[in-house]
Amino acid sequence: MTRVDIFEKMMAKAKAGGYEGPDYKYELGFMVNGTNIYALIFREDFAKALWGDKISMWELAGQEIPNWKRALRSLIDAENKWEFLEENAL
Repeated sequence: MTRVDIFEKMMAKAKAGGYEGPDYKYELGFMVNGTNIYALIFREDFAKALWGDKISMWELAGQEIPNWKRALRSLIDAENKWEFLEENAL
């Protein structure tokens, strides 16, 4: 799956989860132009819509945190960000 495919599916999932920001084609233009796509992914409203706001136990931290925060923390540590997004955001 290409990065564009991953991004398109992430955007569709976030929209289905309640994200009301700019659409896929608008944001894709920034991605193609080399703008940092992580600026969108790390937006709280986008991350909540993508991964959800359900509270869960995070074993690594030994605490309960919302799924979207857990996912973003894991994304930061991921060696291959796009592989992580493909496996955990779609």
